[in-house]
Amino acid sequence: MRFLILILFIACSFAEAVTLKNSSWQIEIDPATLATSTKLSDGVSFQLSLPREASLVSQLKQDSTSHISWLRSDGTNIIARLTGSVLIMQFARMSAGKINWPAVPSGAKGLLLPLSEGSYILAMDPHWRTALTNKYAGINTTEGLSLPVVGLDYGKHVFSILFTNPFNNELTFLPDSKGIAVHAIHNFTSLDYSRVYEVNIALDGDDWLAPAKRYRQWAKDNGAFRSLKEKLAAAKDGEKLIGASHVYVWGKRLLSAVDVINWEELCKAITAAPGLFTNLDASGRKSLLSKELKHNRYEQGILLESLDQALKKQIPGSTAASYLSRKSWVKKRLEKALIDPSQWGEGASSKMIAALTKLDLPRLWIGFPQWEAGFANPEAIIAAKNAGYLIGPYDSYDTALPEGNDRPDWSSAQMGQDAFLRCGIVMKDGKKKSGFSGAGVYVNQACVRPLLEKRVREIQVANLYNSWFLDVAATGMVFDDYDPLKLTSEAQDAKNRQDGIAWIGRQFGIIVGSEDGHAVANSYVSFAHGLQSKGFGWQDKDMRKDNKSLYFLGRWWPSNQPETFFKEVSIKPEYKAFFFDPAKRVPLFQAAFHDSIVTTHHWTIDSLKFREARVSTELMQQLYNVPPLLNLSLETNAKRLPYLKKLDEFFRPLHQRLAYQALIQFRWKNSAGTVQETEFADGTRLIANFTKFPHIDGKNTVSAFSVLAVMPGGATLTFQSPSN
Repeated sequence: MRFLILILFIACSFAEAVTLKNSSWQIEIDPATLATSTKLSDGVSFQLSLPREASLVSQLKQDSTSHISWLRSDGTNIIARLTGSVLIMQFARMSAGKINWPAVPSGAKGLLLPLSEGSYILAMDPHWRTALTNKYAGINTTEGLSLPVVGLDYGKHVFSILFTNPFNNELTFLPDSKGIAVHAIHNFTSLDYSRVYEVNIALDGDDWLAPAKRYRQWAKDNGAFRSLKEKLAAAKDGEKLIGASHVYVWGKRLLSAVDVINWEELCKAITAAPGLFTNLDASGRKSLLSKELKHNRYEQGILLESLDQALKKQIPGSTAASYLSRKSWVKKRLEKALIDPSQWGEGASSKMIAALTKLDLPRLWIGFPQWEAGFANPEAIIAAKNAGYLIGPYDSYDTALPEGNDRPDWSSAQMGQDAFLRCGIVMKDGKKKSGFSGAGVYVNQACVRPLLEKRVREIQVANLYNSWFLDVAATGMVFDDYDPLKLTSEAQDAKNRQDGIAWIGRQFGIIVGSEDGHAVANSYVSFAHGLQSKGFGWQDKDMRKDNKSLYFLGRWWPSNQPETFFKEVSIKPEYKAFFFDPAKRVPLFQAAFHDSIVTTHHWTIDSLKFREARVSTELMQQLYNVPPLLNLSLETNAKRLPYLKKLDEFFRPLHQRLAYQALIQFRWKNSAGTVQETEFADGTRLIANFTKFPHIDGKNTVSAFSVLAVMPGGATLTFQSPSN
């Protein structure tokens, strides 16, 4: 029997609730207040969205049991569709405005939020309730969440909320006696009001990965998913990312202490070299005259730092040519006191690459924290590529500083006065948006694109890297720019960022990595740092200010081994509970993107950073099949390289097997969540035991503080935490 088309025109009254239904569920929507509820096939009912401010309704049209449309008096056109187990709500406008939907009431026993990799938040967890109310209040769905999804765990069912338009959204979390309510607001800005706001609410089973799987399928259906295999095939050395652990090698000075074979001779040569001694600063001259210099590594570091700065005064410039000129000048005047010039340098040196190859680390991604490090020692880049490694510089185009600033070492932010004045993001109130840590301005990506192309070309001509790290670009941090000369919406900003990443990859045939790798900006990103663990406690004085605190992360000094990257510290219990408790973590991002992008830690929180969280860090990164990341320097190699080797021996062969496989299942193996399992599309299972007791899994025993890999054929491989 044909469904009778119902058209109601309501000019000055409110409509009654309308119904959508199919074999999976029944949905009731109040067109005036947008209150939405559902009744499942088993008779259980849920409120999907609370009533909001009532609006007059017109043009209400229901042409089937699965499709309704209407117009609100504020000018918002709404379409509601039921497709299988998915409710699709679409909101469209012809002018700026906003809509508050959904407003999900409390009642779920837990939230599944892709905060970085993913968190499972019990509704009555007092610490998370406070954090969601404060730190996470008003977060968006581009940078605030790595995937534009929210999951609500009701036990037998998970409701997956997918924001197919992730831009200009805000989420608010409201704890009450029944749990945590989640309210979403979408702003139809004057820059992008014609973009439809669409929200999909899916009825799923008890799978905690369901929200991520919903996003993955949507991304595939809408051309927003590119496989890792496709990304790597486009780059000459792309396949070398598979099985590679990640390291940053620190120190860009021309000379290291081990480059000096005769300190007395070096001091004489410095004194005799025209103008060099007078260009040393006071501390450098003091160290040069010190009787302890030959045996005191601290004094040696002071002298070599002063020497490096003096050489920059002697031969100014930050180009590759100026670095090579300084090297040639030193070779001519100081060579007798030094080792072979081909071995000079600190982290960016041939001897660092030799130390890595000697340890039999066949696959690595190596990052230079400063691209200038390669200018003085291009031999290191050649040696790394010859060893089969990926190597690339840190680069960024998000903050521009004014000329004459006091941050000359912040190389990426030196984009010139024109970029500072013309390219800054202009907010709706007409003010420019301050840059990172309040310095300079954040910039419009289209405006600085010529600078990106110019800089990258210049660096590549000098060093020919086979990878690149473009910081910030894939964090999901996107801006509306209201400058009338460069009007840009968040959506266009995201596209501009992706276009810049894609240009680097295509132009030079290399893979590109970025920070975080969030869904809105990762189509051309092959690897990302900051997803497995990222920075936190930015306003915590114990971590950031008080250098006497157990939790102080460290100073940004010395330049060749900054404490903030190398100092191993304690972690506050509350942060450990938030970010490193495996029972509060869920691999949501991996479920969406494991076979699309390789993710790991933020460089300020490497695998060794927090003592009390080290074991869980090791086990979770192996459980999720993501690489370790370490900061290295010549002085820390003796300790850090053997540690890296132990992590790499398990990760590398597993990643070579699983890199192109989707992560399809995540299970708790006990009620406390201290034994967990991931399963991949080829049937491989990884079981992590976070306890001090062995766990029996069928015929296999998972030792305390270990990860057991079980292959489809029954073969096994074990990782034992070296930190336990």
